[in-house]
Amino acid sequence: TVVASPNGTAMVSPFANPALATAGTGDVLAGAVAGLLAQGLDPVYAAALGVYLHGTAAAVAAPGGHTGLLASDLLPALPRAIAALAG
Repeated sequence: TVVASPNGTAMVSPFANPALATAGTGDVLAGAVAGLLAQGLDPVYAAALGVYLHGTAAAVAAPGGHTGLLASDLLPALPRAIAALAG
């Protein structure tokens, strides 16, 4: 995943997880980004952080990238991804 801004800044996600190729996981990403925007983050950074948290949550919920991950499996992993990032 690449997040790019109109000024030419681009950020590349370190995650490539086939488990995220299932219905609803993009909705979880959109919700995460919307939540970050609602907290006042700049849009490009909200998108980049949302992508990072989404990928981290998938790594927690589907270690090894197994397929069959449901969006409902991904949701409870988001707080753990945030906690891992917070330290």
